[in-house]
Amino acid sequence: MSYRKFSLLLLFIIAAFTLGAQNLTREQYIKKYKDIAIRQMYRHNIPASIILAQACLESSDGNSTLAKKANNHFGIKCHDGWKGKKIRHDDDAKRECFRKYKNAEDSFNDHSNFLCSRTRYASLFDLPLTDYKAWAHGLKAAGYATNPKYAQLLINIIEEYELYKYDSKQKYSEKYSSNFAQRRAERLKSRMERLNRKAAKAALRANKASYKYYKFTGFTELQDALAPEHEVVAPQQSVEGNKVQKQPENPQHKQQQDNAYYLVRKGDTLYSIARKHGLSVAEIQRLNPGINANDLKIGTRLKLK
Repeated sequence: MSYRKFSLLLLFIIAAFTLGAQNLTREQYIKKYKDIAIRQMYRHNIPASIILAQACLESSDGNSTLAKKANNHFGIKCHDGWKGKKIRHDDDAKRECFRKYKNAEDSFNDHSNFLCSRTRYASLFDLPLTDYKAWAHGLKAAGYATNPKYAQLLINIIEEYELYKYDSKQKYSEKYSSNFAQRRAERLKSRMERLNRKAAKAALRANKASYKYYKFTGFTELQDALAPEHEVVAPQQSVEGNKVQKQPENPQHKQQQDNAYYLVRKGDTLYSIARKHGLSVAEIQRLNPGINANDLKIGTRLKLK
């Protein structure tokens, strides 16, 4: 063998070894992403074992092209209405459109939202978190994958790597539930305070004198305007000269407070509404025949009782 051929062979072996060394094993992948899966379980009531098993299977343990180049760990395609970044990849057809994420956690979160927002998966959320077998078969029955062995593949991964041990909310409650709920509440409160200030400022601009006063005080007196359910509201009074005029009550706000009905807001899904009011998705669909979970319009009036 010539020196040139030997050098090329050596470079090829080194390149192949380096490429192989970059791949994650399944154990490494599970260890790396189990915390994200458990957080998703607390947020969306999907078993962490199912999330991890699907991620292992769909991303080839994080080694697939989509996982590496697009942080897409579940092979979710663009579908109608996707506004995020995209990547082209050969799948069932050439150069199909897949979603591209900023990081892996965004992919896990989008996968959870995908399951929560599709009516065909609604019945899964009536299953216990600990019944991973029922979840696996339910996903296959709902059409998540075309592989006839999909449910068993998930079950095999869960049992071989004992992923079911992550499905206990009680076991991980101190680390994930309390801290997560507290951090989420703090972020939500901060965000809603900013939105309330923004709404208040917009309302106050109509009256120069009152706007100057509140701006001078740093809008601190407007913090009491935070409404129940973190709803963004504007101040109920405006100042004109020395007179105080009562603003007419917002009929939508009044209707929103009626426990028998709910007005759909931006970001709502049937699952999030059902969870908020102690109902199941199926109950909401029964009370509101013809409601389309995939096209839930802001302002839609849903019957809750």
